[in-house]
Amino acid sequence: MSSQAQLPRDRRTQEWDKLRAILHRASGPTGVRALNNDELTELPSLYRRALSDLSLMRTKNAQPQMLQDLSQLCNQAHAVIYRSTAKRRGPGLGYFIAVGLPETVRRQAKYIYAAAVVMVLFAAIAYLNCLISPPVAEDVLNTFGPNMLREWEAALKSADQLEQLRLAAQIDTEMRGFSAVAITFNNIRVGVMAFVLGIAGGVPTLLLLALNGYLLGAVAYLYTATPTGVEVNLPLYFVAGIAPHGSIELPAICLAGAAGMLLGFSWLFPGQRSRGQALRDAAGDAGRLVAACALTLIVAGLIEGFITPLNAPTAIPLAAWHWGKIVFGACVFGLWLLWLVTGGRDPRTTAQRA
Repeated sequence: MSSQAQLPRDRRTQEWDKLRAILHRASGPTGVRALNNDELTELPSLYRRALSDLSLMRTKNAQPQMLQDLSQLCNQAHAVIYRSTAKRRGPGLGYFIAVGLPETVRRQAKYIYAAAVVMVLFAAIAYLNCLISPPVAEDVLNTFGPNMLREWEAALKSADQLEQLRLAAQIDTEMRGFSAVAITFNNIRVGVMAFVLGIAGGVPTLLLLALNGYLLGAVAYLYTATPTGVEVNLPLYFVAGIAPHGSIELPAICLAGAAGMLLGFSWLFPGQRSRGQALRDAAGDAGRLVAACALTLIVAGLIEGFITPLNAPTAIPLAAWHWGKIVFGACVFGLWLLWLVTGGRDPRTTAQRA
């Protein structure tokens, strides 16, 4: 047999043995559930390379026994990938939401933490800046959000009436469905913008996060530090007014910001890869972060449209109603966090870590 007919077994045998070991683990009672994340990731690529080797061996008239062994290995891998894995994962969309998105969020957690730090830092800077120079709050909102300033001024002027209305966000019942859709669309637009702008090295994304944080800090100052002259607990009203939906809406913006940073930093700091390859490698996780953001914002929009505007029944004290909304927001955040922290984890691994 010629040297060309002899495939570089010293280079491929290890991969075939590794594929064989993974398939052996997947042949047990639990199927592919026995595989860890690294093995699940490697299985398709090992199968494709083994299939390529098989094709080459057939053209080079390799030993029949070797052909038969490798052919059986490829058939077994095909069955595991296209049957057992499909059975394990169930519906593609359900698996994507329950497992794929949480795994991506955990894998890119450092970018999410960075986005959250930027927002919180600039919210604190804005609040302190307004404390030092109170007119800054109105100047900021006049510049970036004149509608917010007008709404705040109207709320102060009619605070007594609003208290009689139980201080809920004033959205007419028949308009709440439309408001939920409009709010969701606008929030997703901001999230997509944070993602798309990230291609410019991540800098525009960081600026957008900083701007959102600064606006939040300025609004918080207006409600918590400005005397109103009315017997209304505006700080509590402010927190209760954003807690039900904001508990996941603001973190969702951090997910979009993380996607933008991941996209921008990937080609800015490619390491040993080419810039194009680094960008392609990052695009998948960045897209999944945006999907997690969009899904979260849909839920947040529904809450903001239907739950946040609910008025307190006359039998319930106003403060108790506000605290109830805050607790509701904390529960929503807890469920959201539970999804991202535990989704796709092997219960046995989680138990061992505990």
